[in-house]
Amino acid sequence: MNLSHELRLQAIIDGTRAGTWEWNVKTGEVIFNERWAAMLGFTLEEIKPLSIETWNRLCHPDDLKQSYALISQHLDNKAPFYECLCRVRRKDGSWCWIQDRGKLVKEPDGTPTDWMMGTHIDVSVEQEYQQRFTHLAASVPGILFSFEMDSPLALRFNYVSERSHAYFGLDCRVIEADASVLVDIIYPPDFAEIKAALKSCYKSKSETSCQFRIIIDGSEEWFQAVARPIRDPFGKLVWHGMLTNIDDQKQLENTLAFLSVTDELTGLYNRRHLTRSLNDCIKLYRRYQKPFSLISLDIDHFKRINDLYGHLVGDRVLSKLGELIKNCLRGSDIAGRMGGEEFLVLLPNTPEEKAVQVAENCRRVINQAEFLNEDDTPFVVAVSGGVLEVTDDIASAEDLLKRSDRLLYEAKASGRNMIAW
Repeated sequence: MNLSHELRLQAIIDGTRAGTWEWNVKTGEVIFNERWAAMLGFTLEEIKPLSIETWNRLCHPDDLKQSYALISQHLDNKAPFYECLCRVRRKDGSWCWIQDRGKLVKEPDGTPTDWMMGTHIDVSVEQEYQQRFTHLAASVPGILFSFEMDSPLALRFNYVSERSHAYFGLDCRVIEADASVLVDIIYPPDFAEIKAALKSCYKSKSETSCQFRIIIDGSEEWFQAVARPIRDPFGKLVWHGMLTNIDDQKQLENTLAFLSVTDELTGLYNRRHLTRSLNDCIKLYRRYQKPFSLISLDIDHFKRINDLYGHLVGDRVLSKLGELIKNCLRGSDIAGRMGGEEFLVLLPNTPEEKAVQVAENCRRVINQAEFLNEDDTPFVVAVSGGVLEVTDDIASAEDLLKRSDRLLYEAKASGRNMIAW
């Protein structure tokens, strides 16, 4: 194709719909093409006489300052070319986004001239979409992100929204440059779940979700990450998702879980949890022959306490009893209130002889404790109890509880304030 350089250049400019500018940095003389004026809704005749003041008047003041700073870097040989995104006022008063690029013209021998030349391209549509996305990312209750994986453990972020700074104090660009800065603040025991989720989504190429804790200012907070893979136009798989703070939800879940297994009055486990734990202990015994013993405790003459001092004092007795029992036990022992004034203690890996010692200690501590009625007059509380070690002839948890109750009744019948086994 035998075309002149001028014709080729003009065809490229027309095809890209670029506005062109030429600026003499010494005299301020400026040359714009017709397309440059049309982008802003003008004709060239309407904006004559042309000079650098034309640009100064139309460019947004904030962007103009940045533009000249970048031009200075280029003229001082600190940047190979000039590039700046600017807002420029149209004829109707609205603003458009212009991608401004240019370079100082040099002679064939490398001698710089007084002229800079470049192009202006209207990128308003792209910027409008970018602004909408930025506003969306700033308004959603979480951190938007996208990442790629070369392997389940080789993750790199393509994008992290600016909310990362508000959540973690980490600049989004820092995370994009090095994912390890985010990994470093994840609560170490939760790494296993994250690795499992990444391995699963890498293998299945499907949506993934996981919950983990992040250490923020020395405290742990719960987060949930949800991501879905999408292939980009080049066939590359990219995961897009959002990281949200679920600490309040987790705290509520933990509270509900605690309440579901806890006796509200004493703070010990409730009957439901004791029954489940008892069944678990029996299963372990049958499978591994791991011994365990059971202690039943019941307050002596509790009805008399309620009748003499009132139910409020009775509740205080139950509450204090729960605290005293708990203080007598090991961390692995399981204590709870079966109902009314009856308490149950499960002692894993404990033979009957040792369990009797524990029960006697609980009885003695309770009997020596000082309880107060409404006028702060002290009174004594006693308990009776039964101790039973699990054996092969015990058929079920119900059978174990019945045998334990019989021992408890023996202690009651033998004068109370004692332990039977």
